Amino acid sequence: MKTNDSRLLNLLSNNDVTFFIPPYQRNYEWSEPQCQVFLDDIANTCTKNICGQTHVEHFFGAITYFQTPSAFGEPDRLILVDGQQRITTTMLFLAALRDLLKEKEARDLIDKRYLINPTGKDEGAFTVKLKQVESDWPTYKKLILGRPVSEPEKGTAVYQNYDYFKKELWRRCKPADEKGEAAALDLVKFGLSMFRVVTIELEPMRNCWENPQEIFESMNSLGKPLSFADLVRNYLLLGLDPDTQTDYYDQYWMTLERELPGQVSNFIRDYMQMRECRPLPKATDGNAKRLYRAFKEIFSEEVIGHREGLLTTLASHATTYANILSGGTGNVMLDRILGDFRILKVTTAYSFFLALLQARGRGDFTDIDLIIILETFRTYIIRRRICELVAGENKGFPLLCRELKRLKEVKDKKEEMFRLLRRQQFVLRLPSDKEVSDRLGTMNFYSFQYRKFCLALVEESLTKSRPDIREANLQVEHIMPQTLSDAWKKALGLEEITKHQQVVNLIGNLTLIRHNQELGQKLFAEKREVYENNAGLQIAKSFITDQTEWTSETIRKRTEWLTEVLTTRVLPIPSLLTHDPLSLTTKLVLGRLVGQEIAYVDDPTVTAKVVEGAQVLFEGRLWRLSPLTKMLKERSGTVSASGAYRGIEYWRWQGKVLTALPLFD
Repeated sequence: MKTNDSRLLNLLSNNDVTFFIPPYQRNYEWSEPQCQVFLDDIANTCTKNICGQTHVEHFFGAITYFQTPSAFGEPDRLILVDGQQRITTTMLFLAALRDLLKEKEARDLIDKRYLINPTGKDEGAFTVKLKQVESDWPTYKKLILGRPVSEPEKGTAVYQNYDYFKKELWRRCKPADEKGEAAALDLVKFGLSMFRVVTIELEPMRNCWENPQEIFESMNSLGKPLSFADLVRNYLLLGLDPDTQTDYYDQYWMTLERELPGQVSNFIRDYMQMRECRPLPKATDGNAKRLYRAFKEIFSEEVIGHREGLLTTLASHATTYANILSGGTGNVMLDRILGDFRILKVTTAYSFFLALLQARGRGDFTDIDLIIILETFRTYIIRRRICELVAGENKGFPLLCRELKRLKEVKDKKEEMFRLLRRQQFVLRLPSDKEVSDRLGTMNFYSFQYRKFCLALVEESLTKSRPDIREANLQVEHIMPQTLSDAWKKALGLEEITKHQQVVNLIGNLTLIRHNQELGQKLFAEKREVYENNAGLQIAKSFITDQTEWTSETIRKRTEWLTEVLTTRVLPIPSLLTHDPLSLTTKLVLGRLVGQEIAYVDDPTVTAKVVEGAQVLFEGRLWRLSPLTKMLKERSGTVSASGAYRGIEYWRWQGKVLTALPLFD
């Protein structure tokens, strides 16, 4: 290892070297806040030196690199391990300054001393003094060489920061005249030229402990930790010779980044879950190192023995994963169902979907098989969302990858998929008709995140045509308005007004309408005419336009009708599953505890005695567990917005939650 104390611009002015950012490095990621700090540091250093505080310097950190062989006549190739973001930003600042200056001599000086190697040929990699990673290279190269930049390239961080520097330099210096140009050049002469760095040249061929891979893993850019994808890319590409690195990066890793922009970390995590059939931590910055350790444990033999094969597999699966994120399976119906899961935000099941689609690619499943399996899973998910069940999905859904062999072998895919889902217990359970109906009958459906989607499914069940919920003029309409006008109050009467808040947000008072006119405060007779003639949807007519008045009773009847449509036509489950599995579980557990005392989870001093009939005795009164739990929540002021509780989950016996007890001896 060789270290040296140097000025930044002295380092960059060496025309015998070209800096290369290796493929395993992250893309250029600095944004305006970091660039503003950089420019302020230049300006402050400049001001201090101009004001007489001579030789005031600014420490700009360490630049770590190692050298690789270059051909005769080419500049030395220095591979950056740390310093990519800072050097790139410096080059963009200098390019922006050059492009604002009118004086040719000053422009040429910046070009030939800092940005371009005079010995480079044919505008290749050695012509530009800093060779970027492949995704940033085309835009960066055009900026340095003064070539036009395309509109899509103007959205890159490279161009955005170059443009920021141009605007800020103009604002601060206004280099339209001689005085302004002098002020702009002073930023280099008295500011940037006083930036000091420590250069660290690694010698991995001489000292094995100077391993660029290990050093790279330990470094961050501006305190920002390496993402899981950064660490995996580093692991797969470091240790290879530079030409192989570039080849693998271009051929395989760029496929991941091109197919899955911003999603590579999530993809690799879901691929690991699919392969291992077990849950892993989410791909967050905080979990990156834990996931990376797991990746190395799982794939270490493949990396040693057949690294290119692993990269090929990841690239292949990335294309499949992209179909989950945005469609493109080649089957319209399959793409539509996957789109439904995107609407429902079921990212926790992406490893399962990836396994299914890969199995389809191998010929294990036909498109019809997958459509049946995914439609069944969609029914399960929507029922869970209606009942506000999301807990446990991140841990439970990856386990479904184990079931592909069984799903492949059976003839009736739908029955088998329902059987698999039926086996899910407690927080992962498939809600019964009763549970879904009870919830739909009382919930504030207007505040439900997926209200428009569910109503669109009802429309599809009525007409075989589903409206696109992204349509700008497709709205969820309150039939009885949320705020009653005087005309509505007069039409309803005092008794109905008192019931308004109880029914106004029920599903029965809501409809989809495709109409641009504001209908909110219009009376029912006027709305009914619009629904009949201009709504363009059957759901805006059914059980509405045949009514003579719109009251709380009408709303409750339409709620019952829509509930029936959703449970039996939109989200049907086999008849054997229509009973309430949770009630059955409660009966079985409590049946074993008759005469025993159970304790409330929130306050163990609160106890109840189990009696016959799956009931408990509390404060001299018989209760079912769920109503008792709700009452205790209300008493403590901690009741949830839904007011729905599964009592068996809130009580313990001998220190164990009832859901953890066996159902049979």
